[in-house]
Amino acid sequence: MKQFAVPFFIWCLGWIPCSALAQIDVRMTSAQEQFLPAEALEVAVKISNFTGAPLQLGTHSRWIDFTVERVDGGVVNKLSEPADVGVFSLQQATSGTIRFDLAPQFALQQSGSYRITATVTPIAGGNTFVSPPLTVEIVNGVRLNEDRTFGYAKPDGSIVARKFILQQVNYLKHLRLYLRVTDGAESQTLKVLQLGPLVSFDRPQWVMDRQSHLHVLHQTGPDDLRYHEIDPEGSIVARQVWRISGRRPELRVNESGEIAVVGGMRRPDRNDIPAPVAAPAGATPTEPVKPSVKAPEVEAKPPTKKNASPTAKGR
Repeated sequence: MKQFAVPFFIWCLGWIPCSALAQIDVRMTSAQEQFLPAEALEVAVKISNFTGAPLQLGTHSRWIDFTVERVDGGVVNKLSEPADVGVFSLQQATSGTIRFDLAPQFALQQSGSYRITATVTPIAGGNTFVSPPLTVEIVNGVRLNEDRTFGYAKPDGSIVARKFILQQVNYLKHLRLYLRVTDGAESQTLKVLQLGPLVSFDRPQWVMDRQSHLHVLHQTGPDDLRYHEIDPEGSIVARQVWRISGRRPELRVNESGEIAVVGGMRRPDRNDIPAPVAAPAGATPTEPVKPSVKAPEVEAKPPTKKNASPTAKGR
C-alpha cells in the first residue's frame, strides 16, 4: 500500500504557521516575594511574540489563567477568574506586560510558600503556553500594637466592629510596616496596606481620633518619617513625609481631639495624599499605590530570545 506524506502546513490552517506556535514566550515576575494574607499580590505577566506575525490576545474569556499551589503540596482554591483587560495585539518581535492582582482570585490565607504559573491560550481550544513557576511566600508578620476593637458607624447608620493591627515583616533583612484592617473577631480581613520601610530602632507611634481614624507615624530612614491617616474601611485619608529638623516629629492630640504632627519639617512629596500643589524638583518619591490591573505595556524594542533568562523590570 502506497503511503502519502501529508503536507505539514495542512495541520496549521486557520491562524498562524505551526512552527510559529512554539515562539510565544510567557514570563511572570513580582516586585516582592513576601506578602501578608489578603495583601494585594500583583504579578506582571510578560508575553513575547516571536511568531513572525501579529498576535491577537484577549479574544475569549479564558485566554489567560493562573494556577497556585503550595510548594509542600496541594492546589489553592480559586475564588474568581482574572480581570478582563480587553482585546489587544502584539506585533512581531515585541512584548506586552499585563499586571494582575491575584489576592482576590485565590484563597491565600495560610502562611507558607506558593508556586504560581500563568497559562496563555491565544485561541479558544488551541495551543497553550505556560510560564516558568514564580514562587512567593505568605507570612504573618509580627504584631506591634495591642489588640483594640472599636465600633464604627457606617454611612447607612449601622454600627460594626473593626480592628486595626500594625505588623512588621522582615523582608531580605529590610523591615516593612503594614496595617491590617479586620472585623472585630479578625475572621475577615478587609484591607492590607503597606505603609513603607521601617528602621529597626524605631517603634511606630499610633493614635486613634474621634472619627475612629488611625494616625500612624514611623521612621523610614536616618532623617525621614512617614505619616498616614487611615479610615475604618482601610482607605488612606492622608499621607505625608516629615523630616527630623531641630526636633523629632511626633503625633500630638489637642484639646479638640484633633491629631497633628508637631516638630520637624514637612517635606512635600509627589505621592502625598492629598497631592501637593507642585512637588519640588528632585523630591524623592515614596511608593505609589498601583492599580491591580493595567493595560498591556508594549515594549518599543525587540525582546530577548525565547530561551534567554528574562530581566525583571519595575513598571
